[in-house]
Amino acid sequence: MALPQPVRIAHAYGNSRTALRRVLDADVDMIEADIWYRGGEVHVHHARRLSPLPLLADEKMPGHPLPRLAFPIWPGYRVWPHINPLKLDELLQIVGGRKRLLLDVKGRYKGGRSADFAEAIARRLREHQASSSTAVCGQTYPILNALRRTDDEIEVRYSLERPHQWESFLRKMNKHERLRHVCISQRFIDDEKARVLEQNGVNVYVWTIDDPEAARHYVERGADGIISNDLGLLENLQRR
Repeated sequence: MALPQPVRIAHAYGNSRTALRRVLDADVDMIEADIWYRGGEVHVHHARRLSPLPLLADEKMPGHPLPRLAFPIWPGYRVWPHINPLKLDELLQIVGGRKRLLLDVKGRYKGGRSADFAEAIARRLREHQASSSTAVCGQTYPILNALRRTDDEIEVRYSLERPHQWESFLRKMNKHERLRHVCISQRFIDDEKARVLEQNGVNVYVWTIDDPEAARHYVERGADGIISNDLGLLENLQRR
């Protein structure tokens, strides 16, 4: 029997211009990128910014080379200058509708800045006619909540990897009939959670899977999408 056909999502390939050029030529369905809100702009990068310094710091991510100017700052971490930053407007221009996008919101924001971030995302997606081809996920739920209120055309996915997030999502799901999209860590999902999600008709993307056998396992269990750093793995999955 043929396996279900998962959405193939290239993890973190939207975070740099070099990675974008590579992934746009790959046979995948979606590109994941990480977004932050700073100075009224939506910035695109996975690494944490060491404000007020114009520096980024992060661990080495499988499948993604570090910048040439990266140097060690503490065990396992590298730091590099944040020069000519990529912003959401440019990301949307480069992609130009050729692939769907999964935007992962990052950071914690005080006061009304979560709502400001949500409005900035929605406005830019509308300007680039990308609202229907973009999903927004993350673990900063105030931003996702605000985005759902701002633009109901944008698909919002709650990211789950901790028990309190699971409980929060279940409460939201029971209150809101349309709330049926999640991203969930492969380390967090289990048979019981998979059963609850399936029974409630929740569309599930699983992250981050870089082993082909693990990818096949989750597809067989009904995962609707596979998020991976490995373009070859994604290209070898059945196409939706």
